[in-house]
Amino acid sequence: MSQDISQPRVVVVVLTWNGLEDLITCLESFACVEYSNYQVVVVDNGSEDNTVTVVRERYPWVTLIENGANLGYVGGNNVGMRHALQHGADYVFVLNNDTKMTADVIGQLVQLMQSDRRIAIAGAKNLLMADPTQTWAKYGVLNWGPMLSALVGRYSPDTPEDSPKDVDWVIGNGCMMSREALERVGLFDETFFQVHEDIDWSMRAREAGYRVVYVDTAAILHKGAGSALAERPVVFSYGYFLGRNPILFARKHASPRQWVRLLVMMSAGVVLRMLVTTATHAVAAIGGQRRFVMGLIDGFSGRLRPELAIVRTQEANDLASRIAGRLRRWLAA
Repeated sequence: MSQDISQPRVVVVVLTWNGLEDLITCLESFACVEYSNYQVVVVDNGSEDNTVTVVRERYPWVTLIENGANLGYVGGNNVGMRHALQHGADYVFVLNNDTKMTADVIGQLVQLMQSDRRIAIAGAKNLLMADPTQTWAKYGVLNWGPMLSALVGRYSPDTPEDSPKDVDWVIGNGCMMSREALERVGLFDETFFQVHEDIDWSMRAREAGYRVVYVDTAAILHKGAGSALAERPVVFSYGYFLGRNPILFARKHASPRQWVRLLVMMSAGVVLRMLVTTATHAVAAIGGQRRFVMGLIDGFSGRLRPELAIVRTQEANDLASRIAGRLRRWLAA
């Protein structure tokens, strides 16, 4: 790849932890990128799979940093960002490993940030990798409960909206940050370890007089939940961090009124999630017993109803999922 050094230098930081298959998909997607002056830095957070060997052998154009231990999402990305700043990056593009690049996402974000030095961070739209007509999410709103914030466009049809526009925070798995802002605002706060570090950094940037901007025309493809998939032998507990980190954030940024709202909403969220879980199981249980009751009736009548004789494994959960889906997304946004 020939580099156009007249373009601003972009360093893409991709953090990985036991996610080799996702990482391969991500790195292969860079073949489509039209922007020239960029470098990819893969930061390995102590993976126990074959990540290090594969990256070295297959992707010599990638700079590989081995942390040797799991420093968390925040600590791992900070290692990559420090490297980027030490090696002349004008902009740092933080990218999750369970993503695919699009041809113009880097170019669009650079062009925007070049147009206004007050922009500290610009976020791309996250399209759902399994169905790019849907958005995984777009950007965030700080609403102080029940999970501190909410994601806009979470698992929704991809409909255009006006942009670029200033927002409360942009999603950290596909965002570009300026060198100037990183040097002035600092890196991610490592006390968060993971979750809400992007909200905190966006807040700190605004407090320093910068803009936080979402770009609807710039997109990445996002698989989602890569470090928390149930089939992996070791995963992060998102429940733990979704309880812990809003409190850390509030300790840094909340007014007394915002503290009250957050605590009330978080408490209500716990109760509602318990109720939703109970109701979900109850609906599934009732649905499961329906066939038994109908079979009992048909036993007395000698009747056979073929439509009740076969059941798809997912059928019993469909009604419960539909009832609970939207409420769950609100409670765990």
